[in-house]
Amino acid sequence: MCNTNSILLVDDHPIVRSALIPIIDVIPNTQIIGQAEDGEDGYQKAVSLSPQLIIADIEMPKMNGVEMVKKIKSIAPNTKVIFITSHSDLFTFEEALSLDVDGYIFKENAMKEIRSCIDAVLQNEKFTCEKFKQFIQINQKKIDRIRKNKLLVTQLTKTELEVLGLISKGKSSPQIADQLFKSIKTIENHRYNICKKLEVTGNNQLLTFAVKQRKILAEFMETDKI
Repeated sequence: MCNTNSILLVDDHPIVRSALIPIIDVIPNTQIIGQAEDGEDGYQKAVSLSPQLIIADIEMPKMNGVEMVKKIKSIAPNTKVIFITSHSDLFTFEEALSLDVDGYIFKENAMKEIRSCIDAVLQNEKFTCEKFKQFIQINQKKIDRIRKNKLLVTQLTKTELEVLGLISKGKSSPQIADQLFKSIKTIENHRYNICKKLEVTGNNQLLTFAVKQRKILAEFMETDKI
């Protein structure tokens, strides 16, 4: 007798979950053991139900799919994951790619490809739909730039991250010095070192980088928001 593969569906759109259920129900040796409408609920259900496979959206309220999967993988690393998503912003898209989960499908193709994807993943194979591959190819340079910026930010010290976070809020050197209890000269030295590490020139370019890369900065800060 074959073991049944347990599946958890996580998507904030009930219509998507309702459309997937009858397709998954007819796949042999699979059973949907739970549903969740946001990432936080999905994480809690994953902890309590221990599904073998999670099929999840990326963009969701309360906790997005990327953060949810990171938390689940930290306690259940062998859990298989398929992302079914619309065209997310490129930063979130790159985060999803960096997780290297088992399957990636766009929602527009989900009804046609979900069975093939599940079959492949349950056989320990990777599955990425063709339109997903095309989207990556079209946006590869932008994705590579996001990855490069992440690498650049990893060079910054904790204090430099704090300074850059405050720069992203439009704070001047005197204001940053006052908030961090440091001299203006020290903050200016930090600005110089940050520019050098981030490969930017001058305060205008530094401000532009800080504002555009706030999501990256938040990822490296101890708190969720700068």
